[in-house]
Parts: sequence; structure tokens; C-alpha cells
Amino acid sequence: MGTTLYFDLVSGASGDMILAALVDLGAPVQFLNRELGRLGIPGLAIKSTHLKRSGISCRHMKLRWTTPKGYRHLHDIVEIIKKGRFNEAINKRCESVLNRLAEAEAAAHGIAKSEVHFHEIGAVDTIVDIVGTCLALDYLSVERILFSTLTEGRGIINTEHGVMPVPAPATANLMAGFHVTRLDVPSELLTPTGAALLTTLGIQSLTPPEGIVKKNGYGCGTREFLHHPNFLQASLIETKDMIDPSSGDEIDVLETDMDHLSGELMGNVATLLMKQGALDVSWTPIFMKKGRPGYRLTVIAKPGATPVLTDLIFFNTRTLGVRIQRMQRVIAQREAHKGTFEGCTVSEKWCSYKGHSYVKIENDDLVKISEHTKTPAIEVAEWYAKRNGKSGKK
Repeated sequence: MGTTLYFDLVSGASGDMILAALVDLGAPVQFLNRELGRLGIPGLAIKSTHLKRSGISCRHMKLRWTTPKGYRHLHDIVEIIKKGRFNEAINKRCESVLNRLAEAEAAAHGIAKSEVHFHEIGAVDTIVDIVGTCLALDYLSVERILFSTLTEGRGIINTEHGVMPVPAPATANLMAGFHVTRLDVPSELLTPTGAALLTTLGIQSLTPPEGIVKKNGYGCGTREFLHHPNFLQASLIETKDMIDPSSGDEIDVLETDMDHLSGELMGNVATLLMKQGALDVSWTPIFMKKGRPGYRLTVIAKPGATPVLTDLIFFNTRTLGVRIQRMQRVIAQREAHKGTFEGCTVSEKWCSYKGHSYVKIENDDLVKISEHTKTPAIEVAEWYAKRNGKSGKK
């Protein structure tokens, strides 16, 4: 059994709405104030109040501080957080969110991440939203975070950089690759901070997981809309057989069976799918109706790429249907490195899973060494495995 936190974006999400929902789930404001005080921001204090949204009692966060400093660059904010001496998990989460937010803003403004200098990441309230959220997640012992479709409004907004469309460019960058629903609400609903928190710390799941709902929490913003409730719903769910969030994600698996394509066309389709963002493509021999030999096309993709890949399959194979399933997968952590073997520079993948690590050499480099030493590639692979341990361990 494990604790899953599921965010249902009824009306987008902002950093303060996420924090408010976590407070409503049981993270004490007194605890948050004590821990946030370690940041050393003069006069910093938060409090929560209850507001009604569509008849539902929601938490609303209020923040105050005095004589704020010019917290304007990423490295400045990271140093502030480090001074708080929080545990490693909290520091890692905060830094990951801030890095992703800074990358999105840098891409939006066409500058390097180190040059990002703007209100959103520099504001004290954003620092508090990110650090406070990570503190609350730790307090509530959340093991996995899931979130629904990303909801966003429409129109334009005024920012320090001028008038911008909804979603703001940084938010649009953070939404890339995720399922999005646009609501007919003339306002920004999903902020860069909210999007960064969800897409960095969580995994998208359009439906909540099966399990026992332990508690529901509601966080709201300051705005009220005439025909749409402005709150974020969060649920703590006790689930079974939970995948470690650090080693798993959700993917779509697309399948279709065909008996009319040549090998040349199948190879071409596989190449096109990989170029359009498929994570993996395979063809499996099968027997179809009337005993005909055929092939099953299987494509693994991030959920956001599924519509494009589905169209590509139809247009390039003339199939009559594509099956789509949402699945969880467990993946090893991977890092790309350069190494040397038999006098050659090689590309390696350093992999790890639950404390076990191993190294894999790229096949192209394996073949290159095989040709250079006039040795069968299988023997070169055995040399390499032996050098790195019986199973290729680092």
C-alpha cells in the first residue's frame, strides 16, 4: 500500500492553489511557517482562510513579507533554499521545479537559463509556493503524485513583459507533451509555477487511480468566475502495488494488425514514427484470420504524442483501426557518458535501478571496435562486460 496524491484541475492550477489544497489535506500552517522561516526572508509569514467556491469550502493562502530583496536569478534562489538546510528530498524537488521553470522562461525569451531575470521566478511568493509545496508533500508522506488533464483559459494577460496570450509562453512550453483541455474562461487559469510543480513532480493520469480515498482537499485562488468554479481538488488515495515515482511514468501503447504491407513499407513506417516522437516501434509476426501471416505494429509513446502518431499510422499503412492503451512502465535511470575501450572513445549508458547499476556500450561503437580488432562483435561485448563486472556493473 502507498499514498498517492491526485490533483484534479477543475480550473487550472497556480502555486498558491496547490499549496492551499495541501494545507486543506492536513499540512499545518504552523509547521510551514516554522520551516519557511529557515529561508531567512524578512517578515515572511503565511496564513490560510476559508472561502466558498460554488458552495464548496476551499482553502485560500495569504502571504506577507517585509523589505524583500532582489531575488532575480536562479542561482540566487537555489542558494536561499540551501540555506534553509532542508532534507535532501525537499532540496532536490525544489531545485528540479525551479530548473524546469527557468528553462521554460529562457526558451520563451530566447536567452540562456543562467540569464533568466524576471518577476515570476524572482518573486517571494513563487519561492514560497515551491518550497511550501515540497515541505507539505514531505509532511503528508506522499509517495506518488498524479494529475489530470491540464486545464487552461483563453484571452490575453498583462505581465511585466507586456501583453501576452493565454497560455503565457512559459506555460505553453511547460504544457508541451501533456494532455490539455481549454476552458471557455477569459482568464489565465494555469500559471507557470503551477505547471512547473505539476509536470516536474507528477505524472499525468487522466483518471484517478483505484484505491481508498483517505481525504479530499480544495485550494482556491482569488478570482471568481460567473459560470465556472475556480478551485483545485486534491485527493489522498491509498493504492496497492504502486510504482516508485522516481522509476516510472505513464505511456500510451498503440497497436494495429496488418497483412498487406511489404517489408520495405514497414521499415519506412517505423522510421517515420520514430522521427515524430515515438519512444519505440516494433513489428511482431502473427497469424491473422483465415490463417494469414501478418504483423502487429506496436508503438510506445508519451500521451501527448499519441494523436499525431495515430494519424501517421492511418495515413501511411491504410490500416482500419488502431488500439490505444494507457499503461504504467518502470524504467531505469540513465545517463549518457563518454568512455574508452580498446583504445577507442565509446558512448556509454550508465544505468541504475533500486541501487543496482550497470553500464551499456552503444552498439555502433561495439561494431566499430569489432571491425578495428577483427574480432566478432559478441566477443567484444563479452570483453566489455568482463571489464565492467559480470553483469556490466559500474
